[in-house]
Amino acid sequence: MMDYLDVYLHEKKVGVLASDKGRMAFTYSPEYLNQSDAEPLAYTLPLSAEPYSGGNVVSFFSNLLPDESVRIRVAEILNVSPENIFGLLKEIGEDCAGAVALFSPEKKPLTSGEMIFAPLSEDDTHDILSSLSDRPLNVGAEDFHISGAGAQDKLVASVQKGKVYLPLKGTPSTHIIKPGIQRFPESVFNELYCMKLAKKCGIATANCDVLYIKDIPYYVTERYDRSKNGNIWTRLHQEDFCQLLGYEPSIKYESEGGPKLLQCFKLLYDLELPANDRIEFLDRIIFIFLIGNGDAHAKNFSVLYQNGRPRLAPAYDLLSTVVYPDLSPKLAMKIDNEYNFRWITHGKMLRMGVKAGFTEKIVVKEILAMQKKLDRVLEKFTADMQEKYPADIYNKIHNGIIERMKQILPQ
Repeated sequence: MMDYLDVYLHEKKVGVLASDKGRMAFTYSPEYLNQSDAEPLAYTLPLSAEPYSGGNVVSFFSNLLPDESVRIRVAEILNVSPENIFGLLKEIGEDCAGAVALFSPEKKPLTSGEMIFAPLSEDDTHDILSSLSDRPLNVGAEDFHISGAGAQDKLVASVQKGKVYLPLKGTPSTHIIKPGIQRFPESVFNELYCMKLAKKCGIATANCDVLYIKDIPYYVTERYDRSKNGNIWTRLHQEDFCQLLGYEPSIKYESEGGPKLLQCFKLLYDLELPANDRIEFLDRIIFIFLIGNGDAHAKNFSVLYQNGRPRLAPAYDLLSTVVYPDLSPKLAMKIDNEYNFRWITHGKMLRMGVKAGFTEKIVVKEILAMQKKLDRVLEKFTADMQEKYPADIYNKIHNGIIERMKQILPQ
């Protein structure tokens, strides 16, 4: 039996996602194709009157859903198979990454004037956040059908002046709230430190902070794919690199056959991103190496569409993984055929940059510029973070940055 979901982009219905015995197909609506300002739902699904099926449909829509164990737990609660992308989106697809929303045909998205943000008491907020391991994404709550990509437990909601609100009935969520990861001490402060240091180093980042609920710290970040005008929130369309390259989230790591770093650089050329964005991406790879982030896979990079044109989205999910001995001391994507942080040298970073399309002069210039920024800000930044948000982890990250900087400086 055929089942359907209406697919919306910027609150406009762009087409229909159909499922026939588990096989999905996406078709743009004729009305949408006739609009002068119609833009594609996805880079791999250009505007066309012909239906799309197969890999590109699966990879685009699957990447809107949680990954790994989170997806399995969500599926169990909803009594849906974890492999049933359509079935999961039917339940939690009313607010997704970017400007995408999916609704059953009998339902419609709210207009901007109808948005519903339901306030939560501190007790209710605590109950929801402390139960995310059992009920990821607060799945199953009434009128709350929000999907969040990634493999970490989180609440996708809204935070205003320290108070948490649930966006209901397809209202755009505005913030992501992450509890600490039990296996990784001080992960909240780890991510906060790395994100704020990136900003100090001139890297565009999503705004973030710590939210305390009953004295428990949570990492909270503004969604970079949302925009506020007065009291009205609007969605901004985005795609992560797995969607853009046509990879399913289950193979987001290069070691599993997922995207390689040079593929990501080539993607930026193919998308015709400005030269500044390509250099910014190079700076992020340098920074990710310096902080020791071994989880920077292709889903942790995205583009935002502005007036239909792609630009590199702000950085997100930056944290040091090498400070945790139980985690592999390896990069998610090789630098010049090398995974291990210990063996990344100036020469390897240089060769990676040249293969990515830069001159040696530009790569050296960006490494030295990063060193100069860190020399200027790192000591004071670490001290300021320690004073404002005391945590033991900062010095470990700080010292690792200094050591890895030596590895990639010209000799």
